[in-house]
Amino acid sequence: MASNSPHPAFNFQVEAGFSRIGFARVQLPALERDVIRYRDGADRVETVRLIPGLQRVGECVLERGVVPPDNEFFQWLNTIGGGKAERRDVLVKLLDASQAPIMTWKLRNAFPSALQWSMLDAQTSAVLIETLRLAVESVNVEAS
Repeated sequence: MASNSPHPAFNFQVEAGFSRIGFARVQLPALERDVIRYRDGADRVETVRLIPGLQRVGECVLERGVVPPDNEFFQWLNTIGGGKAERRDVLVKLLDASQAPIMTWKLRNAFPSALQWSMLDAQTSAVLIETLRLAVESVNVEAS
């Protein structure tokens, strides 16, 4: 019998054509819809009509620990030039305890928009993290 309890967010997998798929954190893109405000001058009511406009998709943020000599994020970022980018479909899967997907976010036509690394600090013992920001055209969500 299926549980109605919320599912924990710590067991997930990302597929985007990388040889190493482990990520520490994933920020899924926000979905927003523009609201068009319209009023005809001949309207008898004094309120504005609200019309749904274009959908906007936020960015996806992927974070993982740096493992030399893996620089796939950097290589993908460097494919951008002259208004063209190597676009990929990215799958983010929320997994259950048996590693089976229970929800999948399909991010369409994603490409890197930014790459950064955490601070190098000689007074800490933290892992160096690289963060890749992806521009995403559309998102589909599927529940398994």
